[in-house]
Amino acid sequence: MFIKELLDQMWVMPALVTTGSSVAIVATSKWHGAFSHDHSEGVQKFHTAPTPRIGGLAILIGLLAAWATLSGSEAHLLLGMMLLAGLPAFVMGFAEDLTKRVGVNARLLATIVSGIAACFFTGYSLTHIDIWGIDALLLIPLLSVAFTAFAVGGVANSVNIIDGFNGLAGGTLAICFTAMGFIAHSVGDTELTTISLALVIVLAGFLVVNFPFGKLFLGDGGAYLLGFLLAWMAVMLPMRNPSVSVWAPLVICAYPFNETIYSMARRYLNKSNPGEPDSEHLHSLIKIKIIRRHFSSLPQSLRNGLVSPICWIGSAVSAVAAIMLYQRTDLLMIAWAISFGLYTLMYRYLIKLPTVENTDTPKGKLKTATSTISE
Repeated sequence: MFIKELLDQMWVMPALVTTGSSVAIVATSKWHGAFSHDHSEGVQKFHTAPTPRIGGLAILIGLLAAWATLSGSEAHLLLGMMLLAGLPAFVMGFAEDLTKRVGVNARLLATIVSGIAACFFTGYSLTHIDIWGIDALLLIPLLSVAFTAFAVGGVANSVNIIDGFNGLAGGTLAICFTAMGFIAHSVGDTELTTISLALVIVLAGFLVVNFPFGKLFLGDGGAYLLGFLLAWMAVMLPMRNPSVSVWAPLVICAYPFNETIYSMARRYLNKSNPGEPDSEHLHSLIKIKIIRRHFSSLPQSLRNGLVSPICWIGSAVSAVAAIMLYQRTDLLMIAWAISFGLYTLMYRYLIKLPTVENTDTPKGKLKTATSTISE
């Protein structure tokens, strides 16, 4: 009943505002495309036509509409503090979208600043992660804030890493926010339930334009803002509700988290720059070795979109596990270990498949998908 009342109250305006803003960005791209377009050069670029990458602006506008819709509620106040804290992450990411000159370290630092700001505005930080030794350190407020801020930066960066195909990051985030909303509703946290629903509604408005044909990309501004919001929801859910294990949000975010850990390990073993993009992410391998092989007759933009549902399945399975086990730290630890093991098996299977000839992009643009970590 509560969720039905929320939908009746707030779903129309934020969704329409986000979709309208997204369509407006696409329709006016001839005037701002010189700055906002994501061109097709680069090892992680699978599209062929210049495409606006400032979808984060539509996301921010939609979130402001959701915030206004919630006026007078506790959720309005809490979402407002989250958006204010997230501005450094959004601004630095959006600057990269427009200039293509903001380094990954600067963007990561901005998300850490957002994490510190969120600790200050909301009063929450991670005080335990149910690991012996670390929990004792997290009882020290300064270390708790520092650890939380770095964790926020890591989660935000992980969302940017998986933002590689039409709908991939947006759909994954929608799954994650939905799962957090279910858990929040189960423990009676109406504010986080409401905010989760608002985030899913805004993402749905964006995905109308982004998926499956990729008329507008999330961009770094959108990825870092939503990544920060995901991270902060992951902090607040167990800190506001002691019956929720801190491992529940980790299992919910298993796909982007595992992708980040695996990417860091791969680049370390390959002796490559951890901040440099490559075409060896799981989603890239799915496109290169599965989609090209079995769906070559489809238009390229649609083929790019087909990568996302495959990745969503894994994310959804982790989310369901977290919803079912949100009070059981021991079982959640096992669930995360299983998710990482399955990720590893999938990656090793794909890496051994022969690479299908690149018919999507200029010859030589993508590296052959081989990696030290797979050997």
